Amino acid sequence: MSVRRTHFILASALVLAGCMRASAPAPAKYEEDPSIVFPAFFAQPAISLGTEGTVYELDGDTLRALTVAARDLMPPQDAPVSCASRWESQQYRVVRQGDVIFIRIDEDPKACGRTHPALDSGASYAIHRDGRILRRLMEGQPDVAKPEDAGVPSTPGEPGVASPEALGDGPSPFLPRSWQDAGSPAPEPWR
Repeated sequence: MSVRRTHFILASALVLAGCMRASAPAPAKYEEDPSIVFPAFFAQPAISLGTEGTVYELDGDTLRALTVAARDLMPPQDAPVSCASRWESQQYRVVRQGDVIFIRIDEDPKACGRTHPALDSGASYAIHRDGRILRRLMEGQPDVAKPEDAGVPSTPGEPGVASPEALGDGPSPFLPRSWQDAGSPAPEPWR
């Protein structure tokens, strides 16, 4: 099964869920809970819904959480929207921890025939299984749940060198390798 077909299946499920409850009220207002820490979405490979002949099961709470996050990031519109602003043009990662469903949404530039995503096009959500948004973090916003120096060594290191702890969970795999370069080593001094 192709990646495009996988995206189509996931997007269709999200759209179907939206159609079934088109008259459902929007989630209640929420207060940002900065104590919620997002999991490392890219620390391990995800299981993709793309293996042909494999049966996948998605419970209603997770489908509702995906729908709430997608509607919050890209609300339904009466007018046509750009390719990059469509649900089916996104990649979704889901991690469930008890009653909280964590969702990471990133633009998939290949879905629109591009090679690079737009800057700051992703978002992370913590959604309670009842559909309430507990926390939202848009790409480019500072994560207030973590101190600014979280994971950064307290003593300065060599310029251009970072410890694995300082890198967090790593860059999004949707970014091109050339954008993930942290710099080149300094040239040797002339002798």
